[in-house]
Amino acid sequence: MRRGFAPLRMFALCAALLGTPFVAQVAGAATAERVSFDSFDIDPETGQPVIISALYFRPEDNAADAHYASGKMPAVVALHGCGGMYSAVPARRDRLTERHQAMADLLVGEGYAVLFPDSFNPRGRREICSLKLSDQQITQDNRRLDVLAALSYLRTRPEVDGSRVALFGWSHGGSAVLATMNRRHPLVAQFLAADASADSFYRTAIAFYPGCYESVYTRFGYAPASPVSIFIGASDDWTPAYRCVLLGEKMVKFSEPLRVRSYPDTYHGFDTPNMSTPLHLDVPTGVHPGQGVTIAPNAAARDDAFMRMKEQLRAAFAP
Repeated sequence: MRRGFAPLRMFALCAALLGTPFVAQVAGAATAERVSFDSFDIDPETGQPVIISALYFRPEDNAADAHYASGKMPAVVALHGCGGMYSAVPARRDRLTERHQAMADLLVGEGYAVLFPDSFNPRGRREICSLKLSDQQITQDNRRLDVLAALSYLRTRPEVDGSRVALFGWSHGGSAVLATMNRRHPLVAQFLAADASADSFYRTAIAFYPGCYESVYTRFGYAPASPVSIFIGASDDWTPAYRCVLLGEKMVKFSEPLRVRSYPDTYHGFDTPNMSTPLHLDVPTGVHPGQGVTIAPNAAARDDAFMRMKEQLRAAFAP
């Protein structure tokens, strides 16, 4: 065990840390509509599409910026990490974690609708952080199909401007962001080819501390369909920054619109709300498998990343 880091040996506590339980009825919290849609993924047991449950948030009709003259709102699809999007506390198992609720509040406050698709519970898992990589049956191939279907679902919402949708994700969800935005992947290429206009794909994408291994070493090569930003801590020992930096360097070399911002002395989960001290998590993955990983807040990195995120979304959604 590392000095200065309190151990969390029960995964329920680990999951609670990754997203502290949040009561949706507190003042100022955005409230959600429960929705569902068919993934493009097929359940191997039934031969039918996996039905994705989701939480959908929307601002008040007068909350969107005035320049959306059509009255339709831009939207963001937000992707949970390996801990899932719900609290691990039994009494609040149907509530978003504090991290997720805080982001919903922020984005709704900016005038955007927000869709949180749940890729885990429909496949029989609450979380996968406690599993070795070799035991994780929900892969980025599954999540990519969910995310492409989420965009199609938002296009059916009459209040959403289907040409102004962005993609956002944390950790495992950040990796899903990168997987979905790769226009060289055959499924993404097929989806893009079926669209009448390139503007109808995700306008932009943001990944917080993703795992970048699959995107760096994919046999298809990597090229983002729209501008992508990665925010990650240089000291991250769960999803190491160096692979993301390598991906960013490759993208700069080929003039592709993907940029990486790495924050010095910053760990995984640096945007964690209401956390004052670092903690050590006993999970089987990470830079040193079996030795656990570090979660630590960094208010300066969080504030800088959030500022850049908001600027990126505003630029992408501008008429």
